[in-house]
Amino acid sequence: MKKFFIMMLLFSTNAFSASIGDVILQEGNGVVERKEGDEFESKKDLDIFSYDTVRTGKGKTAIEFVDDTRVDVTEHSKLVIDEFVYDPETNDGKFVSNIKSGTIKIITGKISKKDPDNLEIKIPTGAIGARGTEFVVLANSKNENTVLLLGPGPNNSLGMTPGNLEVTDGVNSVNIIQPGFETVVTN
Repeated sequence: MKKFFIMMLLFSTNAFSASIGDVILQEGNGVVERKEGDEFESKKDLDIFSYDTVRTGKGKTAIEFVDDTRVDVTEHSKLVIDEFVYDPETNDGKFVSNIKSGTIKIITGKISKKDPDNLEIKIPTGAIGARGTEFVVLANSKNENTVLLLGPGPNNSLGMTPGNLEVTDGVNSVNIIQPGFETVVTN
């Protein structure tokens, strides 16, 4: 029993959990911190797990999740993955992340496409729900954040499902459906 216990201590928690995505592009420097506190230099093909924190310095880290959500963490930014659960057979899942600072671009994937309520992006001044779209968050202060819808719009020529963002400060909310429109969320 003692040997078994010692062997169990040698394995990280992530050794028993599945990767939820991987780094598909690394420019400049970035770090991925596991919930246990271990830090890894971000590099192409590095596995990403639930509860990871992604930080960039002078660099950009692009992550593709197993549901095809893509997140670009740009220079001097910080993203925490709070929860990621996904069933590729049914596309059921839940994705909750927390943008702590910086500029982050998100292209939603299959979780959001199936049920927009199952994708939640927390920002210092509120939260964002998204459906089938691409958007950017500028979280440059704890008191003011900007959310910009990039597309696709309701009359796009590609036959894509129009995107929608629901942005809230916890009291008020606004829906953004037109690409190029933004909202500023303040405390």
